[in-house]
This record gives sequence, structure tokens and C-alpha cells, in this order.
Amino acid sequence: MLLIRVISALTLTVMLMSCGGSQQTPEMESATATETESLERIAELKENIADEPNKIEWRYQLAKEYETIGRNMEALKTYEEALALDPGQTDMKYSYAELAMSMGDRRKAYQSYKEILLGVDGQQYLGRISAKFMDAYKVTPVISSDDPEAFGMYSSDGLKIIYQVYKNANWDVYEYDIGTQTSTQLTNSPAHEENPAYSPDQRYIVYTSTVDDHREVDYDQKLRDIYIKDRYQDRVSNLTANSSNDWRPRFSPDGKFIVFVSERSDLRDMDFTKLYSHIFTMELDGSFQLELTKSEANDGNPVMTGGEMDPIYFDSNRTGEYAIYRMKGDGTDVRQLTFNAGMNDAGPDVSVDGSKITFLSDRDGNFEIYIMNSDGSNQQKVTSNPSEDLNPIFSPDGKKILFHSNRYGNFDIFELDLDQKSDTVTTTQVVSMIDAAISAL
Repeated sequence: MLLIRVISALTLTVMLMSCGGSQQTPEMESATATETESLERIAELKENIADEPNKIEWRYQLAKEYETIGRNMEALKTYEEALALDPGQTDMKYSYAELAMSMGDRRKAYQSYKEILLGVDGQQYLGRISAKFMDAYKVTPVISSDDPEAFGMYSSDGLKIIYQVYKNANWDVYEYDIGTQTSTQLTNSPAHEENPAYSPDQRYIVYTSTVDDHREVDYDQKLRDIYIKDRYQDRVSNLTANSSNDWRPRFSPDGKFIVFVSERSDLRDMDFTKLYSHIFTMELDGSFQLELTKSEANDGNPVMTGGEMDPIYFDSNRTGEYAIYRMKGDGTDVRQLTFNAGMNDAGPDVSVDGSKITFLSDRDGNFEIYIMNSDGSNQQKVTSNPSEDLNPIFSPDGKKILFHSNRYGNFDIFELDLDQKSDTVTTTQVVSMIDAAISAL
């Protein structure tokens, strides 16, 4: 797909030579072949509109031509002028809503979707519009309170969830017992403890903390180290004591290694928030810290699928936007799995059997949860909600996905059941969802 786009872009850069025939405007002289054809059509449509200003079809075609050459603001304005003449043009109103959504103007898009559903043709569009606001599978809140909760992860037996909570002006790590529906606080300091993860045997947890950064600076400038807690001996150790930012630790499935992200190898003299991040592995005691990626980009969110040499999945913006990648356990044979120009795919997690990947993507305007095969094929969106759905994690049996979302205002932790499709929705339900989305803007 990326190759096709590159070839198309190269084709569009070939400039037309004047052959002394029809008169061209300066705008046409600097245009590509495709653009020139559209510009000629636009000029023709403008003449038609001048002759028949009340004929809606001319304006609809004009808006589409503007979209063809990426002049979206002019297309949006043309749609608005046409709909002012005839608000009952449902097809046009849907095209207008889709364009507004792609441009990031959610308010206009949501209002138009609502007007369509409440119109005479609303039932015909219910399926298409509901898919933008209703999840494909049943989603249930698991951990929800007035405090933000995020970055949940199942224990290997699926009975507990480790996660972080923002309370008393800092993040701490908690554990939730699914059976008793109770939470226990695992860290308690004035520093920020985040990104918790279980070891496969649940003896250890790893997390990041700012506790050793004693500078009087804002939270977003604090440096994080990775800590490991032995729950049997109630002992905590700093594994990455250095002057760089280290975060997002995860255990390997065999429990022998920890994969993580660090900025330590970018030695450029610049604001540390602009440093490149790379992927590292280390042993449980922090020894043999090995850098696996060395690109001039941000590599992050790594997850190991087995032992030392088994594949690692991660995200990177090495092509401009974030995409999902796979590499061997030694950092070789890096392969890009998702290709969505102008969009971001990030935060991969792999099912225990290695067959599926879940990740987040903003390809539809905001971050939603997706799943795909481990080779990048068969990509499917599994959540559809105007809020931000983030950090998807498979359950041990691969049947559920844990994620955090601000659907209720602040971030809470939700569970999606891949065995339960969402119920059929009514127009009233979808309109209610749209109203809630508008109110949240």
C-alpha cells in the first residue's frame, strides 16, 4: 500500500508542458495532470452554478472536485452553501460530515450525523453512523472511580489486574482482585510510580518511578528509572540508575528478561523531551542492558513474545508517523507491519499464542482499539467511541482486551469481550451517544 502511494505521489509531480493549445490559468500551469483536470472541471462547475445557482447537483460535484485535489476548506464551504439551500440532501450531508471528521472538526461532524439520523432517511444511515459511536464488541467498565486509572495489565492467571492511579497529586501502583472486586495499593510515595507489569509467576512487579530524581522541577520534567519489587521478600531495587529516562518495562514470557525503553543513547545536546528513544533488554537484576534499536526516531512500547531470541513487537515513528513493527530478539530483521500514511498505530500487545496483535490507532479521527494477525493482515477496529481508547492488553486466554479510556470523563479501565458482539442499537441510543460526545467537546 505504501509503495502504491509513493508511486502515485511521484506520478503527480510530473509537470505539464504548455503545448500552445487551450488557454491555461497560472494555477493550471503549475498543476499536475490530475489537478489540471480537476481545475478545469471546477471552472466549468462554477460557470454552471452562476447560470443555475439553485441547482444543488452542481454544488455537490464542485465540493467533490475540491476534495479530489485536497482543497478541503473550499469543499467544506461549498457543502455548507449547498445545504443552506436544501438541508434535506442526506447524501451530501453525510459527505459533509465525513469531510469535517477527517479535518478534525468533530463538532460539525457529530451535529451532521445527528441531523441525518433524525431525518427521514436516518434508518438507512444507522449502521454506518452507529459504527462510529458504538463498539463492535461488549465493553464493560472494570475499574472506575473519581480518580484517573490507567495502564492495566492482567496477571498470568487472569485473576488480578495491576494498574496505576492518580491520587494525592501523584501516580501510584495498585492491584485489583477480579473475584472480590477490591483494590490494594502496592506503592506509596510522593513520587510517580507508573507502567506496572507482572512477572509470569507474579512474584515480581516492575514499574517506573521518579523517586530518585530529587530536582525541584515539574512532573513532566522528572526522569524515570525502572524498579523491580520482589513481593516475596518485600524488596525494591532500582534496575536502571542513570541520568536518562527509562520506562515501559515488560517481562519476557519466560520471565528471564525485561524489555524497556530508554533515551540514554541519544547524546545530542538538546531538550531531553526531544531525544530519541530506543528499545533495550536486561536481565532481572538489571545486568546486561542491551540496546536493540538504534534508529534516529522514537521506538517504544515493546513486547516480547518468548525468550531471548523470539520476536519483539514495538511501535516507531521512523517513517514520520507511528506504525507497528516486528524484529528478532537480537534487534535484527526489523519489519513494518502497519502502513497508514498520516495516521498513527501504536501500543502493540501480543496474544499468548502469538497469533494476534492488539494496538491503538487514530486512523478514524481519534484513538480506537484494533486487532490484527501477527503478520499485520486482517486489521479490524473493535472499539468505536468518541473518547480516547488506549493501551490495549490481551487477557491470558486471548478472549478479552483490557484498555483505559476517558469515556466517563477521566480515565478508567475497561474490558472488551471478543466473544460477545454488541447488541443491535436503535436510533435513539446512537443519538444519545452523539449528544454525549458533543457535550464532551
